[in-house]
Amino acid sequence: MKTVPLTLTLLSTLGTVQAASLNLTMSDLKFTPAALTLKAGQPVTLRLSNTGKVPHELQIYAKPRVAPTTEAAWDAYMKTHTLWQGAKNLRLIQNGKAVGGTFFEVVLAPGAQATLTFTPTKTGVFEMACHMPGHYEGGMKGTVTVK
Repeated sequence: MKTVPLTLTLLSTLGTVQAASLNLTMSDLKFTPAALTLKAGQPVTLRLSNTGKVPHELQIYAKPRVAPTTEAAWDAYMKTHTLWQGAKNLRLIQNGKAVGGTFFEVVLAPGAQATLTFTPTKTGVFEMACHMPGHYEGGMKGTVTVK
């Protein structure tokens, strides 16, 4: 299957930056689209949905040189390397409720939806992945490029 990167074009009207909005679907062992391009300093809203039959999670992070080997090690890595850590205007709405505090993943049950809004401040190529058991190994990953 050929992956086609999706580039978001953000509009500015009279100096006011409008948030880009993007649908991201999690299904069994894949993200659609599998590649995203964002612009640093520009707000983005990701409308997430799990159309699969099992729970999935969204993590976007700077890919480690050596992958952690346990769930606890992945969690520790994510706490400091998630794309939206330090991002401006961070907001997560899950099942109609705002999620407070800090978080490094968005977990969705089958049929669930969430909205993640943030303004990326870091540039680079980040990995997008689901680390539920067997999902990453099954190919549930993609890339997010922030220019």
